[in-house]
Amino acid sequence: MKTIIACLIAGFMAVLSPFAQAQQAGILKKGDMVTIELKTPVEDTVSVSSKYVVSDSGTVKMPMLEREIPAAGLTPNALARRIEEAYRAADIYTAPTLTAHMSDRETTLSHVIVVSGEVKLPGEWPLRDGMTLMAAISKSGGFSDFAKVKGVKLIRGNRAFIYDMRKLEPDGSNNPVLKDGDQIVVP
Repeated sequence: MKTIIACLIAGFMAVLSPFAQAQQAGILKKGDMVTIELKTPVEDTVSVSSKYVVSDSGTVKMPMLEREIPAAGLTPNALARRIEEAYRAADIYTAPTLTAHMSDRETTLSHVIVVSGEVKLPGEWPLRDGMTLMAAISKSGGFSDFAKVKGVKLIRGNRAFIYDMRKLEPDGSNNPVLKDGDQIVVP
């Protein structure tokens, strides 16, 4: 009898295993790239909608929010709901609507940087050898008319660095060279 029950359990687990793996595939983890789009309010779509990398600490840093949002272990849909709640709690938006989906695994593995906020063409860009912070902003079409160039944030892993782009040295000594997965947020 024990043998029959053990066989039934093993068969049942073999049937369920692909379903469990499929569910796990939609769970975010550090290093994953997730596309987050702000649908409403429409006037801020450009400054928020972008691709974000889940940091080594399992979070994403969203524009205008002081705290990073925990993302690891969530589905993209659950992350979108959590970000909406964070924007409401911070009194930034009263009724935001966001969507989120995982970017292709191939994209996640390539060498990229993400530029978001007050630039003319926010998005994900291939990382070139020696690419600097200012070069990435230029690749994104430059600053928008509303950009605060003295508070540009470079997010690397779970650390953030603030740069005043007006004070770049002519020799580029204070224009940091970017690394794979860096995120740049222009307020």
